[in-house]
Amino acid sequence: MPEGILDNWSKQNRIRYWIISSLFCSILAAGLLFIQREQFPLLLVWQAVLYCLFVLLYKMRRIFRLGDVIQMAIVVRLAVAFIPPQLSDDIYRFIWDGQLIVNHQNPLLTTPDNLLPQLTSNTAYFTQLHSKINHPQFYTCYPPLMQLVFWISAQLGGYNIVANTIILKLIIAITDSITVILLARVLKQMQLPVMLVMLYAFNPAVIIEGAGNAHFEVMQVCLMVAAIYYCMQNRLLPAAGFWGLAIVTKLLPLVLLPLWIKRLGWKKGMLFSFISMGTAILAFSPFVSIDSINRFRESLGLYFQNFEFNASVYYMARAVGWWVKGYNYISFIGPMLMLVFLSIYSIIFFAGRKADWYRFSVKVIGVLTLYYVLATTVHPWYIINLLPFAILAHKRFPLVWCGVAFLSYHAYANTAFKENLWLTALEYAVVMAAIVYEWRKKVLPG
Repeated sequence: MPEGILDNWSKQNRIRYWIISSLFCSILAAGLLFIQREQFPLLLVWQAVLYCLFVLLYKMRRIFRLGDVIQMAIVVRLAVAFIPPQLSDDIYRFIWDGQLIVNHQNPLLTTPDNLLPQLTSNTAYFTQLHSKINHPQFYTCYPPLMQLVFWISAQLGGYNIVANTIILKLIIAITDSITVILLARVLKQMQLPVMLVMLYAFNPAVIIEGAGNAHFEVMQVCLMVAAIYYCMQNRLLPAAGFWGLAIVTKLLPLVLLPLWIKRLGWKKGMLFSFISMGTAILAFSPFVSIDSINRFRESLGLYFQNFEFNASVYYMARAVGWWVKGYNYISFIGPMLMLVFLSIYSIIFFAGRKADWYRFSVKVIGVLTLYYVLATTVHPWYIINLLPFAILAHKRFPLVWCGVAFLSYHAYANTAFKENLWLTALEYAVVMAAIVYEWRKKVLPG
């Protein structure tokens, strides 16, 4: 092909990429700005358009440059960080905890409801902030690294909710941008098509729930990917340290820690686990007291035994419980499902020999999928944890799950916060169909 024609073709492709990616970013930002979570039909249309553009961008991946993809991924995340969260109010509890730390108080030791009447300064700010918090009667259950980010937000933003929100979201956006860069490097190290990173970089669920709604799953993912990257460089100490930091972000990586023994062998795996746990314990040390430990444990207990949302197997078990007992038996069903999880997990752990990176990723996907299927609460942003491992293991059903999990937002369409179990059934039916399809027809990378 003549050089002039080749240059013109490349220029046309770049123009096409920037048009489509800019349209994607504009529609995403417009939805976050103007659509309320109570407007479920409009949210559904918005999501459908975003995922169509997402698929279109990925289909065109062979004509794009990696630098362009990373650049646009960073731009959209930073832009979204300046938009007030419309789809989630979790951020206001984050800000509350940060203000307590700034004022030399342990957020684990009191609830917003108990503390508000005792405040004597900046009462207007705290009253406004308190009115935005969901479940202000409960103790916090957020681990130390999250609390550090909360503190930075309160320290730099002062008593200004808008400033607190932007700072916190910017930290998350920057962290998620680093994930895109690290994931591209990991793909290159594994000799996989590097443009697979687009499945994470432009995934609507990642951007909306991360930089958009300020959920820390994306920070946890960043730290887990960093651990994999440094382990690939044979740098066990920083790899284990990053995994330990992931544990004190959302705790879930603690569940996956035994799988590192299958990846590294018993000697290195135990060393990795020791360093990770040491990092986690060190991070928890500023908050350690008998009372704070008890409060944190109570908060986690409430989560596992009282909260229920967008579940699958649990809802079927709950229906049986109503039929047999005549009431919601969550306090029994929740722990029993966790026992089932641990039993199956032990089989997954002992099956097979030392795993390479592909098999390690497959085992992580299997464990996390099992965990969420048996859990009592599965928010849409939880599924993001599956994505980097799905990309490394050539699995596509987590991408489908990220999309259909948005159906659970229907619960916010009514003031009674009532789930539509038909939509929940549809979500899991689609996910199961995707799993069966992928199992029967191998999906190749790229």
